[in-house]
Amino acid sequence: MASLTTPKGEDRISELPNEILISILSRLTLREAVRTSVLSKQWRYVWTYISALNFDAKLNKLSWFSPPPGNAYKYRDWVDGVLEKLRGPNIDEFRISYDLDNTYDYIINRWIKFSLSNTVHTIDLNCSYESLSLSSLRSRLPFVPCRRCYVPDPYMFMKFKSLKSLSLSAVTVDDEAIACFLSNFRLLERLSIHLNVGLRNLEVVGGSLVLRHLEVVKCWNVERVEICDANLVSFTYDGSMSRLFIKNVPQLVEVSVNPNGAMCIAKTRFLKLSCCFSQLEILRLTVRHGEPVSLSDITWPELKNLKQFELFVDTWSNDNLLVYLAMIKNWPNLQRFVFQVISREFHYHNKERIDTTEDVREAARFCHPDLKMVEISRYCNICDFEIFKQIIENFVNLEKIIIDTCDPDRGIKSESESERESKEDQRELQRSSLEQQLRAQLSPRVELVML
Repeated sequence: MASLTTPKGEDRISELPNEILISILSRLTLREAVRTSVLSKQWRYVWTYISALNFDAKLNKLSWFSPPPGNAYKYRDWVDGVLEKLRGPNIDEFRISYDLDNTYDYIINRWIKFSLSNTVHTIDLNCSYESLSLSSLRSRLPFVPCRRCYVPDPYMFMKFKSLKSLSLSAVTVDDEAIACFLSNFRLLERLSIHLNVGLRNLEVVGGSLVLRHLEVVKCWNVERVEICDANLVSFTYDGSMSRLFIKNVPQLVEVSVNPNGAMCIAKTRFLKLSCCFSQLEILRLTVRHGEPVSLSDITWPELKNLKQFELFVDTWSNDNLLVYLAMIKNWPNLQRFVFQVISREFHYHNKERIDTTEDVREAARFCHPDLKMVEISRYCNICDFEIFKQIIENFVNLEKIIIDTCDPDRGIKSESESERESKEDQRELQRSSLEQQLRAQLSPRVELVML
């Protein structure tokens, strides 16, 4: 590899064209890019032409960064200081990530206007802080209605033609604002709305929209989501299935559903998606706790084009999870199955294990020749070999199996050091035992990865 300096110690990087230098700096964090200004006179203003502006306080490892309420005023000054020095004609990405409450509405609006005036392609506003509980977060969301947020007159959006991706997390916009986005940002391909209390009715209707990716997650007050005659390719939804109305979406191939309020996997709750069953290629599904799972629930129709299925099970009991294997029996072209238990509460409870009935055990026995990869993570009963044994028997052409046996409660529960060490030793013994059993059963051609 060629040296970046000459034998005399001359700097070869600085001899590169500015376009290449700007491209290099765009791959650094914003803080790192700004620090290059002290290298030499030539480098002093190079960073001011970068087009990817990621103001993520944690990513940039700012010395004053702290959890909320933290130093929001310092964050504001940092963003303002960078924006004042920019010299480039365009902005490709503009990302804000810091806990900001409604006292910063005006500032947020000003930043958005600045980015839009610079032909921005991607806007990502995350005004939440990940350690906040949802209950405390609800009272702290900034309220940014359309008439105050971006421009007073919706028709002023007409001059902003460049926006392709818009992500709003903990930034409350109402129905009117979303309608403005969809009708005026004619190049908008991706819309993500998270942690929102202002949205009531969302309509994505009409083939003229170029919107390809839609996410509606933790929008607690939504009453209706209607998607009709749209060009969507992927859709993520976290809410009541009874409020979802979807029709004629021929390009929709990727769906992620977390049915808020639905306590089991009953297929009747997902009939709203039936119009795209035949074309689905990727399905992610969260199963909530509270109700027993029956064979009628998991006997879904044939999804002939489904290639990847990710199942996230939220359960409070020590149920045998073998029943969920029967779901994929009618999905002949499935190639990848991801199975994750996401509850922590019961992992070390000494509850009596609920036995699997013989009809469930029989339903879980089948041959699936096309499935190539299985991933299982956060499964509490790693000493229970039944589900792993059935996977090996069912998927005769399996090429790779990944099992994550890491304790999801590690670092979360309050435990003494001796308790933690004892639990880790016990889990390591279970992990070693499971690995030995699996390797004895698996064909040599199957790659086993234990995490």
